[in-house]
Amino acid sequence: MQYSRALAVSVRLIVIAILVFSVLYPLLLGGMGQLWADHARGSLVEYGGEVVGSRLIGQQFSSSYYFHGRPSAINYDATQSGSANLSPYNPELRLRVEETLRTMQEHNQLQNKAIPVDLITESGSALDPNISVEAAELQIPRVAEATGITHERLRELIDKHTKSPLLGVFGLRRVNVLELNLSIVKELNK
Repeated sequence: MQYSRALAVSVRLIVIAILVFSVLYPLLLGGMGQLWADHARGSLVEYGGEVVGSRLIGQQFSSSYYFHGRPSAINYDATQSGSANLSPYNPELRLRVEETLRTMQEHNQLQNKAIPVDLITESGSALDPNISVEAAELQIPRVAEATGITHERLRELIDKHTKSPLLGVFGLRRVNVLELNLSIVKELNK
């Protein structure tokens, strides 16, 4: 008699556990995901009815028509995350930084100008989609020359896409490179 009662309790517990962990819990998580649906779906950015990227993941922009983001040791591959993590004393890092500086100076005509560190160094994930306002402003002459958009208008676009630190304290003012470049495409298609 005791065994049949223990078996009945066990079966009820299994049924309850299946309902809770296989039905109710996934429904609860799915419902919570809908509260932040944009983030839950990858913060995808669409242009012309087509997905062109994510607000959360940087991508390569090499054309002089566009603002360039931070370097990435993983070529902005979202299936991997992590920078090269090279020591400041590593010769590979020195070579990469020197090459990046040379490229920045050639493409932006920056003789003896200070280049913001975020255009030279990669983020910890190597996927950072943002650059500092100073890094965006440094690229204005190159983008203006390539696109024909005035310096003033490019500054307005940078201001429009500048995000402030969280609660005015946490983080830095930053510009999402993809969103800024999409505004350039829209400006050119007017």
